[in-house]
Amino acid sequence: MKNQAVIGMAVALMGASLAAQDWSAIQAKIARADAKVIVSMLASYDVFEREAALAQIAREDDNPKLTRAAAAALPSLGSPDARIQLITVLAERNDPAAAPAIRHALRDTDEAVRTAAIIACGQMKDDKAADALIGMYRQTPASENLREALRRIPNPAIDLELVKMFKMRIYTNRAALLDLLAARRYAGVYALAMDPQLFDGSDMTLTRSAVNVIRTYAPEGQFRPLLDFAQKLRPQAADWLLGILTTTLNEATDKATHEQHMVSLLQTCQPDFALTLTALLSISQGQLALSALSKRLASGDVDTRKDAARCLGRWMNEDALPALVFAGKGDRDLGVQNLAWRSLVDVARREEKMTINNRAVAALQEAIWNAPRQAERSAALDAFKTYLRKDGGLRWLLDKIEAERLDLADEVKQMKHELNIR
Repeated sequence: MKNQAVIGMAVALMGASLAAQDWSAIQAKIARADAKVIVSMLASYDVFEREAALAQIAREDDNPKLTRAAAAALPSLGSPDARIQLITVLAERNDPAAAPAIRHALRDTDEAVRTAAIIACGQMKDDKAADALIGMYRQTPASENLREALRRIPNPAIDLELVKMFKMRIYTNRAALLDLLAARRYAGVYALAMDPQLFDGSDMTLTRSAVNVIRTYAPEGQFRPLLDFAQKLRPQAADWLLGILTTTLNEATDKATHEQHMVSLLQTCQPDFALTLTALLSISQGQLALSALSKRLASGDVDTRKDAARCLGRWMNEDALPALVFAGKGDRDLGVQNLAWRSLVDVARREEKMTINNRAVAALQEAIWNAPRQAERSAALDAFKTYLRKDGGLRWLLDKIEAERLDLADEVKQMKHELNIR
């Protein structure tokens, strides 16, 4: 066994030595060879010769004649792997002289070679490959390699052709087209996305693509145009634009003017769109918005009052608390009452946003005594704990709750223990 191991090692060392000698011989051959000889080595049965020839072609400091000769030989290479390797090397050289041969390889009989040519055309940003790539894209729009190649080639003709395809409504891959136009940073992609028909519910993938384009490319100061556009959409479709509407509203310098416009629209718009407007009013947080939402708590429609309570629950200061107390104590619908008390607790929990803590404490006290369900009363008591930590003088209220609200007595005792209050 020992002798066999020694023999095996010797054979391996001899093989490595012969390979090194062969490689040295190949390097010497290349050093004195012209372009024709080096190109002929691409078809060699010797893998070392092929690799050496490819490496020689890849060197940027070689004579451009070698690149052109290699490109001319590309179609005649019998092995698809050899054609793929050469296409890759030529693309890395990025020599325009190789572009015609690579474009020709787009029609190769081997799919892997065609794929390599597609990638190479994109890598070289070959304008003249645009027509061929568009033709292939029509057949296989799901190809990531084709999309990436078309994305990289800065030929305006590609944009025009993609737009033409997009406007053919019978085309079934319009979302991919819109995504590709956006990736190419086509100047007109925002206008394409601002089409109400893209939000008709027939193609949700296309709708999502349109929303992404609008979110990415909406110019500054576009809140009012976007809001007017959202109003044209089918019921509930405006929800898709709520994110970008929120962003543009927050960035607006004339927010009070926008609030006034939304309050005006609220009087005449469709009920479904009213939900979008109230959500935006809750985001704007202005006094006009607060007044409009508070008035909706007096509506004869239960759903309108619930929506108003939810929106006021997003308020970032204590200004919304009186209206929520009013709804919690006075609304004739139990669902509205519960929602108002929960919203009140949500506002009060933002104690770092409160400017007058006593108003928040007073509102929580109302919830503890008047909320019909223990869930809301317990939540109010838990929110009160934050204020108690900041102001030990509020202990009297905790004692009062323990004495008068027997359903919360155990929770008060637990809170006292937690806060080390005796």
